[in-house]
Amino acid sequence: MRGKVIGLALAIATGLLVQSGGAAAQAPLQDPAAKLRDPAQVLVIAHRGCVGEAPEVSLASIHACAGKGIDGIELDIRKSKDGVLVAIHDATLERTTNGAGQVADHTAAELRQLRLRRGNGGPSVVLTEERLPTLEQMLLAAKEHGFIVHLDIKDASHAEVAALIEQLGMQGQGIAWLNGDPDGAHQPDPADVRALAIVPRIQGCAEGASASCRPSDMGDLMGFARYNPAGYFLWFRATPEYFEAFNAAPRPQGTRLSTETLWAIDSLPTAQRHAEFRRLIQAGATMFLTDKPEDLVGFLESEGVR
Repeated sequence: MRGKVIGLALAIATGLLVQSGGAAAQAPLQDPAAKLRDPAQVLVIAHRGCVGEAPEVSLASIHACAGKGIDGIELDIRKSKDGVLVAIHDATLERTTNGAGQVADHTAAELRQLRLRRGNGGPSVVLTEERLPTLEQMLLAAKEHGFIVHLDIKDASHAEVAALIEQLGMQGQGIAWLNGDPDGAHQPDPADVRALAIVPRIQGCAEGASASCRPSDMGDLMGFARYNPAGYFLWFRATPEYFEAFNAAPRPQGTRLSTETLWAIDSLPTAQRHAEFRRLIQAGATMFLTDKPEDLVGFLESEGVR
């Protein structure tokens, strides 16, 4: 009888744990490709992963984002001497690894032997046991956690990246920017990048902006329609008038407005940073690339946006 009572108690406890969202209740992950295509959802993308104890652009920086309400991670793509796609921000190795020289001058096997420095690195920053990852390793880790992957393609072709995304069964889960004129000769063939969620950069340049900021015509929005874009990127320093013009311009149905809060906004004191988050949401932004992903998730929840 005592055994039956204990068994019943365990059954009830397990049921309560499931109902309360405990460890026994593993809710299925939402399809990241579907989430990306739903502009009603405000998405938080962790710039270079969740960096802290974990090195930037590392497998650990992906795992560190899990279970925190973060929707995706951002990583940078370069190519090894023997043509393997690897994940590292800089063209050189010194800042983030114990290696030296150009990434492109080393084979993938050589790069995989390098240890990553903690956080954002630097010559005096402690080395971790994390190794410089391939793009495939990073994508598989992101797939495990159901993350959107924001792909900053530094030194590779969009077609190469799209082929790997398709090979891993992650169609529509990886974001890739396009820059410049939609009809430019440098743009990829839409058929070659159909596995990617394309987000063209449409930037309104504020006074004093750097030369890298290209002022775009609103006609570019429909010019990129052949890529079936998931959204468009606007610089956070674009004028209010430019945001208004974007929101009023014709563009493919279901496309979202993406922006970033890196450096200038993320480094502000909390109250000012949250005021900038609020301003960008009011301007129509529904996807944020940020160095403060946990803070942004908490802010969105406090504002009732999540």
